[in-house]
Amino acid sequence: MKKLLLSITLLFSIAALMISCEKETVVSEGNLPNTAAQFLSKNFNGVKILSVVEEKEGLSGLEYDVLLENGIEIKFNKNGEWLDIDAQNDSAALPDSLIPTSILSYVKQNYPNTGINSIETARHGYDVELTNGLDLEFDKDGKFIRINP
Repeated sequence: MKKLLLSITLLFSIAALMISCEKETVVSEGNLPNTAAQFLSKNFNGVKILSVVEEKEGLSGLEYDVLLENGIEIKFNKNGEWLDIDAQNDSAALPDSLIPTSILSYVKQNYPNTGINSIETARHGYDVELTNGLDLEFDKDGKFIRINP
């Protein structure tokens, strides 16, 4: 019984430690990895960066949340690769240049009067939210999988 109680206490202590390791700090855009800075320069040249938040996420490392003046928020991993691009206004569409070609083609063909409001990389490929509220899943090659309920 004592071993079980000790094990449970140890488990909760480790969980509490992991939660307390998450930390957000506002940093300058100079703290962004080069890959992220190049992505922003290429795709949002002339758009002011309002904030860069560095998040220390337990075991997963660093992530950077960048908020742009045009209302687009981009999350980068520690290597500067984008994880999530989101227009804060639900009816605003992301620039076509940010969307993989096969996904953009599918959306334009099947939802011609709708833009892409958000795109997120996922284990299976991509999660895409349209300006009409539909959520779509695509595989890593950009092939349509399904509409998320």
